[in-house]
Amino acid sequence: MTRHHLTPKNPATADTIVIGYDRPLRTFFAQVYKDRDDAEPTFLLLAGYQTGEHPYAHTIIDLVSEYAHTPDALYDALDDDRACAPFRTIQEVNAVSHWSEHGLAEPVPAT
Repeated sequence: MTRHHLTPKNPATADTIVIGYDRPLRTFFAQVYKDRDDAEPTFLLLAGYQTGEHPYAHTIIDLVSEYAHTPDALYDALDDDRACAPFRTIQEVNAVSHWSEHGLAEPVPAT
């Protein structure tokens, strides 16, 4: 599954926001949580863990927009993840990227 790490709007509320596309489940997913030093993270949002639950990029972006900056290019990147998933290698479908408030900050090569 692709993973796009987004920049939080308010790190005091949520410091980790990850969205992406899960090819086997054919759904976009989101995880929003606050890390805790002494305990398990506090999850604020978990979505897209059932087959076909979120088939459209805009719905998963809407879910996380309260917590994260969602640059315009993010929609195209997610839509590309979905559309090209059947044609990509395992490394490509497991790609990780980091987004700033303004756009793609750092693609991370898949391992």
